[in-house]
Amino acid sequence: MYISEFNEYIIEEEDLVTLMLQGVTPTKIVTTESKKLDQYNHFCKLFEITGIDYVVPVQSFDKFKPNDENNWHMPEQYKSMDVYHFLSSKCKTDEQLHRLEIEWQAFKLHNLIPLLKYMVYLVDTMRDGGIVWGVGRGSSVSSYILYLIGVHKVDSIKYDLDFKEFLR
Repeated sequence: MYISEFNEYIIEEEDLVTLMLQGVTPTKIVTTESKKLDQYNHFCKLFEITGIDYVVPVQSFDKFKPNDENNWHMPEQYKSMDVYHFLSSKCKTDEQLHRLEIEWQAFKLHNLIPLLKYMVYLVDTMRDGGIVWGVGRGSSVSSYILYLIGVHKVDSIKYDLDFKEFLR
């Protein structure tokens, strides 16, 4: 479930099922799915019970292009930073540089370099604000780049964690 740009709760299919299993059947929702709701409403009509009235908002993803750094709300110094240089300057051994290069190519292939810049900004902002965050969770700890940025505290090289786990 998330909030759209119009401050409406948009319910995903999984959230709707969870609500219904908890005994809550909404009568009007905003959702991104309609096909299964159409099927549900068809059976409700057959059994003469109230269905779910829904709205599928028109979503314009043209407004926000995740790979366009102009859409990331962060200071210019982070948008224009050479994040590869930032990361490589933290590497002390050839093994670390090799791992950085492997992961860098994967991030680059998926056009996620702006995300890395944002993560540097986010970590810096949390440090400056005295905000504490966890040591690491899930597959993110298999990324050495995220370790170098400071997103987590688990050295994936030291613990021989396979970066492919992060890509799943």
